[in-house]
Amino acid sequence: MGVFFVTRLRLYSRTIGEVPEAIVKDGKAVFGTFFATPKKLDIKGLASSVSGFPIPSLFTNLRIKGRIAYMFSIGDYIGMVEFFDDKLFGLAEVIFWYRSTGKKFAYHVFMPPRGRFIPLRLDEAVCVSYKKSRYIRLLWSRKKNRISLSFKVAGDKQRPPAQGKFTAHFDDAFFKEMVVVMPAPTTNRCSATWLSAMKIYGSLSIAAGKHTAAVPMESAAGIALMAMNRSHHKQRSKSEMMCALGDYEGRKLLFRFVNTNADSPDADNCNENVIIFDGHIIPLPAVTITHSFGINKTWVVQDTESMVDLTFTPLSISKRMLNILIMRNEYSNIYGVFDGVLLTEEGEKLTIRNFPGIVKKNILRI
Repeated sequence: MGVFFVTRLRLYSRTIGEVPEAIVKDGKAVFGTFFATPKKLDIKGLASSVSGFPIPSLFTNLRIKGRIAYMFSIGDYIGMVEFFDDKLFGLAEVIFWYRSTGKKFAYHVFMPPRGRFIPLRLDEAVCVSYKKSRYIRLLWSRKKNRISLSFKVAGDKQRPPAQGKFTAHFDDAFFKEMVVVMPAPTTNRCSATWLSAMKIYGSLSIAAGKHTAAVPMESAAGIALMAMNRSHHKQRSKSEMMCALGDYEGRKLLFRFVNTNADSPDADNCNENVIIFDGHIIPLPAVTITHSFGINKTWVVQDTESMVDLTFTPLSISKRMLNILIMRNEYSNIYGVFDGVLLTEEGEKLTIRNFPGIVKKNILRI
C-alpha cells in the first residue's frame, strides 16, 4: 500500500498519492494525483469491454491522442505553443499576443506521418516540427537539468517572421510539477496529464514584415506552464482550457482550469485544476466555466468550495477550423484578462485585476 499525503485547503482537500512506476498496470489505470512523475506518460494497454465482451487493446489504443501545450508570458508577450498527435499526422501551432495592443501573431504547421510526434518519456525527450518555415522544438532533460522551447517561423503577407527561445531548469526553486490520472469518464477510459510550472529566461523577437516593423527583444525573465496530456478521446470531444500567468504583488502566480465532456463523475477529486503561487502548487476542486452570452462576452469561472470566483474578459479571439482526413477540429484561442478572487491553501485571499491569460475552446471530431 502506498504512502498518502493530503494537501489541506481552507474548504477542500485532495489526496496526493505515491507515484506509480507505470500508469497502466495489469490492464487497469492507477488513478490519482501525484507530485512526482512516472517514467512515462503512457496509457496504452487499458482493458476494456462492451456488454461484457472484451475489446482488444489494439482498438482502444487507436483512440489515444496526445497533446502538449506550453503557455508562456515574457516581456510584453503572452502566448502558447501547442503540438497535437493524431497518430496518422501531427499539428503544431505558435500563437502569441502583444499585450499592450492585443495584436495577434499565429503560425500553423501540418506534420506528415512519422513514428511518434509527442514522446512518452518524462525524464528526457524532444518534440519537433522540422519544417524549415515552421521550425518548433520543445525538449526536456532531467539529466541536463533543462527544459527549452525554441521556434523560428517564417512570415507571409499577413504576419512577420518571428523567433523565440526560452529555457528553464528542473532544480529551480519555483519549478513545480504534478501528474493527474483520471477516468475519462469511466474507469475503462483514461486521461493522464503532466503539468509543470517554471520560470523561464529568453527572448521573443519579431522581424520586419510587410506591414510590421521589427521588434527585437533582449533576454528577459518570464514564466511558463507546460501541460502534456494523453487521453482516450470520444468520437466528439469538447474542452475548454484557461491559463493565466503573471505577477501578484511581486510573487509569481499561475493558474489553470479545464472542463471537458469526458470529465470524471468524481470531478472534485479527479481534475487538472491548479494554482501555482509563490512556489507552492495547490490542486483545486471542479471548476465551472460559463459564457452564456457567447465567447466574445464576459466569462464566469467558479468552483463549489469558494476558492475560485473570477470573470474573464476576451480582448482578442482567433478562430480556426481544420478538416484533415477523418479529423475535424474547430477551436478558438482567446487572449484576455481575469478579475476576481482566488484562495490559497492557507486561506490567503488573492484579489486580481486585469490579470493576463489565455483560453482555448476546442471541438474535435475523429
